[in-house]
Amino acid sequence: MDWNKINTILITAFIILNIFLFVSSYNDIFSDEYNVTADKAFTEDVKNILKEKNIAVNCELPEETYMLHVLDTEYEIINIDKVLLSRFLGSGPEPAEDVTLYQNENGEILEITDGKKLHYTLREKISGKLSTEDTITKDINKFIESKRIDASGYSEDYRNISDDGALVVYTKKYNNFSIDNSYMYFYFDKEGIYKLEMQNIISVKESAEKVRTFSAAEALPSLLSHNDVENKEIIGIEMTYYSVEDENWKFISGISSYPVWKVIFSDGTQKHLSVINIYETYKID
Repeated sequence: MDWNKINTILITAFIILNIFLFVSSYNDIFSDEYNVTADKAFTEDVKNILKEKNIAVNCELPEETYMLHVLDTEYEIINIDKVLLSRFLGSGPEPAEDVTLYQNENGEILEITDGKKLHYTLREKISGKLSTEDTITKDINKFIESKRIDASGYSEDYRNISDDGALVVYTKKYNNFSIDNSYMYFYFDKEGIYKLEMQNIISVKESAEKVRTFSAAEALPSLLSHNDVENKEIIGIEMTYYSVEDENWKFISGISSYPVWKVIFSDGTQKHLSVINIYETYKID
């Protein structure tokens, strides 16, 4: 009996079997019928990976994936003139060249940064528990009207209530998706609104480019690349549009906005899981 020949045949058969099993598994996972969101083992693996940084997932993971247009967005460039100053600070302050921060006699402060971001502070935050949450929406509507803010296209995105205040975020919507760079942040203390931060997109158009997104479960492991998410609790995940605001943001008046997964934490912070090269992109003729 030729043992060398038999050994060669067995080794060859073993290699062929492993190749067959690998190809079969590969075809199952990457076939059109495979749905990673229905793979409970995969979802549990993702949750276990996040536990390495003490990140708890306390919400349902959306099962949807999307094929969405990239948006071309144009931002409102804020002109600091007498009209703007009077809306927020009254009749006192006068506009001056190259000045971006103004204050009235009541201590209210208006500052414009990057040419697009408006920061309005009525007073320092007053410590203490909110007297009621029932009037928050009414207070916001009254504030918007008094400051003559154009809130068309905006709606509440989320609110975070803490022991000594609240943050309520309004964002502009496009086809029921939030465009997170177009926002109004209303900060509440026990006396009401004490600060506003806002940035406004004035034009939204669909580009010819479309992207197919990962599922939420596939995107979540990228949280491990962030150093400021340890010991946090995820309470929401939703599809949104977002543009990365880098060091060149002050020079930008228009930019592409991409569909990304937004992760919301119980402390009110959030992360946008946006890595452009992980998406399949398509050009529409």
